[in-house]
Amino acid sequence: MTIFVTDSIMIGPLGTHAFAAVGQGSMMASYMIFPLWSLGTATSAVVARYIGAQDMKSARKGAGQGIFLAILIGLVYTGAGVYFAGDLLILIGTPQEIAESSGVYLAILLGFCCFQAIRLVGSSILRATGDTRTPMWATAVMNGFNILANWVLIYGIGPFPRMEVAGVALASGLSYVISACIVMWKLTRKNPVFFITRSDMTQIARDILRTILRIAGPNMAEMVLMRAGGLTYIWIVTSLGTVSLAAHYMAIRVESFAFMPAFGLAMAVPPLVGQALGAGKPEMAILAVRRTVKAGVYGMIVLGFLFILVPGVFVRIFSPEPDVYSIASIVVQISALELIGVTLNMIYGGAMRGAGDTVSPMIVTFIGAIIVRISLVYWMTILLGWGLSGVWIATAIDWSLRAIVGWILFRRGRWQNIKV
Repeated sequence: MTIFVTDSIMIGPLGTHAFAAVGQGSMMASYMIFPLWSLGTATSAVVARYIGAQDMKSARKGAGQGIFLAILIGLVYTGAGVYFAGDLLILIGTPQEIAESSGVYLAILLGFCCFQAIRLVGSSILRATGDTRTPMWATAVMNGFNILANWVLIYGIGPFPRMEVAGVALASGLSYVISACIVMWKLTRKNPVFFITRSDMTQIARDILRTILRIAGPNMAEMVLMRAGGLTYIWIVTSLGTVSLAAHYMAIRVESFAFMPAFGLAMAVPPLVGQALGAGKPEMAILAVRRTVKAGVYGMIVLGFLFILVPGVFVRIFSPEPDVYSIASIVVQISALELIGVTLNMIYGGAMRGAGDTVSPMIVTFIGAIIVRISLVYWMTILLGWGLSGVWIATAIDWSLRAIVGWILFRRGRWQNIKV
């Protein structure tokens, strides 16, 4: 998330077309990569349960099998992504003036998908063991390197060629490599708390693999549904033209600032829930979720007021042209309406997934992404002619409804009885 934000800031001075190309390419890349979060969530749930039950041998084996699957799926994603990058962008109606540069960006970025998979799954495993420091440092080093590499490769500093949009993708890909290496070093380094061996990754444990895939399956289906709805959503946004497309991605990047702390809270919930249930203490899981919700809601209220009062302050960070600035400022104000809904959806969904209940979040996503969002976006944007504002109003309604449904499902407590 932070990489895409810094990429957008540093490519902004090159103009609307370059910004829109990176925005379109990064959005498609995130659509393809997001199912890997499902694998990380499933592996984290398995590892956390075993740790809670004091079965460290099975926890290590579960972690190793998760890394094995990450490498395997990452390699498949890399091959398919590089080959079909251009076709994927054509599918969503990418404007001709940015199609070529956006295609190059996407192909380069997906070429590093295997390292991204290792980074995501490995970080989830470390959090499940209680180690939140290593993922934080790996992310910090990754972002620091990305900023330096962006500066060098976008503008051709020193002996390096001026690569512009392609340079952004290459810098991000190399950053993923560094982060993946840090995570794997920590996972395989022998220590008294937790580590995995080569045999944990290479010797197949069918029972554990089946458990991981059983948990990951509905979550991956959720991601596929979400991205299928997202493709239709982006197709409608793309039809509004390059200026609206650039403003849309600019508003998303501004919104990302708000979601960074919310995302951190949501990432902390699954291992806490998994370990509490593994230890037979569901009341501790409920307490952890309630406290996380309270912190998330308070933070989003403050940021929501800032988005409404001074949207231009955030938009100017990305060096927009005047026509893009005016549209982006309006939709940033509208985005304030969805901050609490998105945060609650992430926390409640993360809690249920951490317990191994990946079916309930899948149902919520199907209702929201496929039925509610697409219908409302089409109605408000195309039929009513509200343009990009209609897209964001519809999205805010969708997230609010998902948060309500997620809260109801969490209160019902089915997740407390899931067997891993």
